[in-house]
Amino acid sequence: MSQKSKSFNAYQIDMHYLDNRARHEVDAIKWEPGIIAELFNSIFALTNEDRTIRFRDSWLMYLDHMEEDQDYIFGRFLSAEYGTVGELLHADNLTLRPNPKLIREGETESTYFIIKKVDGLLLLQSNIRLNRPRFEEYVEQLGQGVIAANTLTYIQVCTLVENNFFEGIRELNTIHKVEIEVSRSDVVADENEAVRALQNDVEEISATDVKLEFEAKYQRAGMQGVLPLVRKYKDQQGVTKIVVRGKLAGAEKVIKLDDSQEKYKRRVEVDRNNQPMLTSAELVLRDIAGQRRRLRG
Repeated sequence: MSQKSKSFNAYQIDMHYLDNRARHEVDAIKWEPGIIAELFNSIFALTNEDRTIRFRDSWLMYLDHMEEDQDYIFGRFLSAEYGTVGELLHADNLTLRPNPKLIREGETESTYFIIKKVDGLLLLQSNIRLNRPRFEEYVEQLGQGVIAANTLTYIQVCTLVENNFFEGIRELNTIHKVEIEVSRSDVVADENEAVRALQNDVEEISATDVKLEFEAKYQRAGMQGVLPLVRKYKDQQGVTKIVVRGKLAGAEKVIKLDDSQEKYKRRVEVDRNNQPMLTSAELVLRDIAGQRRRLRG
């Protein structure tokens, strides 16, 4: 059986609720594995059609496999892009032939994940389309009944970054600019207002993304606000890229969030279409999750 190297990104799942123990309600975070298990079981109990989300009638995703035990929730999403039937090109002799695929058909792509019940660690196979915002949106949309029944306001999937990301920002002598890139995506009610406004602008000019730039007026004094700013936007839906530009020891320095995300590369067995085999992916994900230090408590 052939093997391929695959990347798995690390996240933390937070459950937000309104805590009214004080004199007024405040946003609070907790983790209860029973709720996330209930949520995924409720989704998997739906028909294939009902547990499918379609995006602009050209790409779809749905939960195709799920299993749960005392320690983990393991699953697989299937996704497919459809609507194009370009001619097929032979890699060796460059001959062309008509594509037998129908315009409403798409090639399936597998994306695996595992959730560690003890602390809410999520490992999600790297996929350009089926990424953190898509995973979060899927859970929010199809798990809304369970979320409301457990008096949660929403579920957030937070990117885990290595310490060198924030440490790198702190070490800069000066910061010139913070760039935050926002992609066009469906707007949700509790999304950051600035992100929502940017997405509306993207729609109006028929663009695919837009960049929000913050330039420091006082390059050293303004650094105090950079870390809170980055943390504020780090996990907002629609935010696809954060870049901090500055100087360290007189040299230009660029710090990218993507480069600092906690991720794991492992070799997994693949089928003839280079899609990870279920058993192999499960073993790899269980091994990573089992060795990763605990997130909470």
